[in-house]
Amino acid sequence: MEILPEAFSSFMEEALYGGEGFYTKGGGAGRSRDYLTSPEVGDLFGRVIASYIDDWYESLETDEPAIVVDAGCGPGSLAASIFRSKMHNAEMIDYFLVDRSPAHLTTCDERLAAVETNVSWSLYEAIPECDFPTLVIANELLDNLIFNIGFADEVYKPYKPDELDRPLLGMDTYAKFGVFKNTDILGRGNVPVDIGHFRIPLHVGIADWFATLSEATSGVGSLTLLFFDYFKSATQMGDENWLRLYADNKRIVGVDKVIKALEGGLKGDITTDVNLEDFHVLLDIEGYSKITTTLQANWLRDNGIDAWCIDEGYKSAYDQLEGWVAKDKKASLSDSFQKERNLLIDEGGLGAFTVVTAKREI
Repeated sequence: MEILPEAFSSFMEEALYGGEGFYTKGGGAGRSRDYLTSPEVGDLFGRVIASYIDDWYESLETDEPAIVVDAGCGPGSLAASIFRSKMHNAEMIDYFLVDRSPAHLTTCDERLAAVETNVSWSLYEAIPECDFPTLVIANELLDNLIFNIGFADEVYKPYKPDELDRPLLGMDTYAKFGVFKNTDILGRGNVPVDIGHFRIPLHVGIADWFATLSEATSGVGSLTLLFFDYFKSATQMGDENWLRLYADNKRIVGVDKVIKALEGGLKGDITTDVNLEDFHVLLDIEGYSKITTTLQANWLRDNGIDAWCIDEGYKSAYDQLEGWVAKDKKASLSDSFQKERNLLIDEGGLGAFTVVTAKREI
């Protein structure tokens, strides 16, 4: 079958989420499954996230509950690690696990039922209405949301404020990556108009996902985002290696190679790099501020990953860390956590993920 670039999102929707789709059938992350993400390495990643949640809740300065949305929760690996970490504010957290795959939600239910925790948790196929301060965590979700394929020079062509060729994508969606109702802000993307003639993803799925999130959190006064994913500048997409297919224990990279494989009937996980400039523009339009981006390796270090990797033998985590820095043999790194740490901060692997944080406050 021929796959049309302008209709790639329809093909991807069926391939991943249709009746026989990759995720519908339960495909996804895990040590013995299709690919490995940070939560499957071990509990260390989840423990750092749990500490972040504790700090986030305390920053709210409230005695009311707060909501954590685990968007694209998969088989529940991240949630299980977070629950096992024994958060200080566990009793104040309502944890929403959200995934389109009924198979994943079933796995989550079975997995988390066996974890002793004070966190209140529930399962959803779509983001439910949130009525308390909310933190949305998405680990490798955005790269699996549907997209079409267009050309960079056609998207980032010269424009006049609030005047742009609307039929470019063939549909009038809520928001279009590279093409927005308020084009005054497009310059914030800092993409040169002579960017070149090569293919890029047009993330209609991410735009629709944000529309759903906005509706579900319309009454939330404080909303925080914490995203871990593959992001890439549009100027770095010229090699067209932003499109990937994971199938039959193989990794196929590149627009032409992936489309050829899919047209040949190969089935698997379709994933992309997310256009960072356009994502920044979308966050601006949705009213988010305090936007930060950094490598996962740096984010984990900044959020205390090393403090978890030290054997308990000192009065406080600070003393342990101080001893470790001083190379005190009594404060040697935990063997298991050190191995996890090295994988998570490896900038040639998982450590190269981009972490994006943002806030929307009313």
